[in-house]
Amino acid sequence: MTRTFLIDPQRNASWPQVLSRAVSAISDWAKAGPVQVTIGEPKRTLDSNAAMWATFADIAHQVEWPHTKDGNWTIGLMDSASWKAVLTAAFEQETKQAQGIGGGTVMLGARTSQYSRRKMGEFIEFVQEFGTERGVKWSASAQDEMAQFAPTTKQQRAAA
Repeated sequence: MTRTFLIDPQRNASWPQVLSRAVSAISDWAKAGPVQVTIGEPKRTLDSNAAMWATFADIAHQVEWPHTKDGNWTIGLMDSASWKAVLTAAFEQETKQAQGIGGGTVMLGARTSQYSRRKMGEFIEFVQEFGTERGVKWSASAQDEMAQFAPTTKQQRAAA
């Protein structure tokens, strides 16, 4: 059995009770045998995932980029999934690649599903900066989503 307890003093005034329940659960489980306790930042949310894909969609419709198509290099638009691979690798500063089974090259990058909320916000901000530098006109849905997860000024980031 797995239990997850979110202890968030900034958003939940009853966090001491949550902490107490977590300690009680650990104590109860330990009576039955070994217990593994892992502490970490909360994972990204479905809302932040939606914000990420909204930015990829806008970039995919507006930014031309060198890539291969049918085995030949071309400069043109790429789909959102391709932009996810390119931008995740850039954000992680990774250049790991593997040979594809049918030839070609496959980029090996981090999985955004494993990002914490904080790191996901930083990634969305990175993607927003990339698009803005290339003249992307953000859709209303992307703007709404980004406003929640990627504050655009230092004051907003400090307040988040």
